[in-house]
Formats: sequence, structure tokens, C-alpha cells
Amino acid sequence: MKYVRNERGNAVFFMVWLLGVVAIIFLIVLNLAKVFIVKEHANLSVEQAALAGTAAIIERTKEAVSQFDSGPESVAQRVLDGGKSIGEMIEEKEADYIASGASKSDAYIKAANEILPPRLQIHPLLKISFRNRLGNDSSDLYGIASAAIQEIIAANEANIEDTEILVDEDDWRLEVKSTATFQSISDNKYIQNILADIPQRGYGPSLAYLESVYSGGHPIFP
Repeated sequence: MKYVRNERGNAVFFMVWLLGVVAIIFLIVLNLAKVFIVKEHANLSVEQAALAGTAAIIERTKEAVSQFDSGPESVAQRVLDGGKSIGEMIEEKEADYIASGASKSDAYIKAANEILPPRLQIHPLLKISFRNRLGNDSSDLYGIASAAIQEIIAANEANIEDTEILVDEDDWRLEVKSTATFQSISDNKYIQNILADIPQRGYGPSLAYLESVYSGGHPIFP
């Protein structure tokens, strides 16, 4: 009987030990899954933020085009482009891209990247219109995009204090860096409570026409 009791005691001890090991493994798996979720959340936040910042720049782009098209300075441009305004040419090209399957926002960017650069080079007043709306230096784009970017970062509960906004002048796109905080699931014994900021970065689409806006210094008239 004593032998049987010892065997039962050993079996109970083994089961308790096994359950403890399983619980620890379960917590480890949960924490690994949570790290992945937080990382993806941070990535989504910066990607959305970069798109929101880009949308703010696109809105100013449309204002610059409208300002130029509505003024007498567009007369020479219309003569060279068969009577069409820049806005009309962008709309036509945008419609072509949409017909090819592009989204409306992507189609506008592609159309602007195609229509604007050559005309910014030969129409100084168009460049002035853009700089009136976007700023005289590419660093001014930060101020245009920052409010929209920070709003998205805050809405996604990422860390605003860790957020950086950069203008990549190689590809002329916004780059957003930020972090999201990971807090481990702890048993307060074997797995300690851990707080860690997981960094991510996101990019907006290329606004290649901006290179023509900011190239060549300030327009000079004779």
C-alpha cells in the first residue's frame, strides 16, 4: 500500500509539473503571437500615416493646379497644349489609368507624375503656383503632412513621441517612422512583465513631380 501511495504521489507531482510546463509554453506562444500582432499594428499605422500625409500634399497639388489654370498665366500653356488646361490633361490621364484598373488616388498620382514635370520646367509661373501652395523648400512638406500623419498615429494608438516624418528626395515620397508598445503577458514568476517599443516605417507613393517643383532654385524672370 505504501508503494501504491508513493506511486500516486509521484503521478500527481508529475501532472502538476507537466501542467506548469504547458502553462509556461502557452504563455510563451501567446507572447510570440502578441509580438507579431503589435508589429503588424505598428506597420499598418505608419503605412496609413504615410498615405494620409501624401493625401494632404495631393490636396495642395490640386489647389496649385487650379490656381494656375484659373489665372492669365495659363494662356501660354494652353496654346502649347492644344487648348487644354493642366487640370484637364491630368483628368484625362487619370481616367485612362482608372480604366486600366488603378484606384482613383493612384491614378491621380500617376497622371500628375506624367503631366506636371515637363510643364513645371517650361512654365515658371506654374512652379511659383506650386511653391505658393507647397512651400519654397521641400522641408515645408513636413508641415503640410504632419497633422494628418499624427492624427492617424494617435488613432492607431502608436507612439506620437517616437514618430518621425521624412521626405525621401531620392524617390520623392514620405517616410514615416514610429513605434507601438508591446507589453508581455506575464505570470509574475517565470515570465516577467516586459514593455518594449517595436519600431516600424512606412512609405507613401512616389510624387515624382515634386522634383521638378523644387529643382533649379527659385524661378527668375528677365
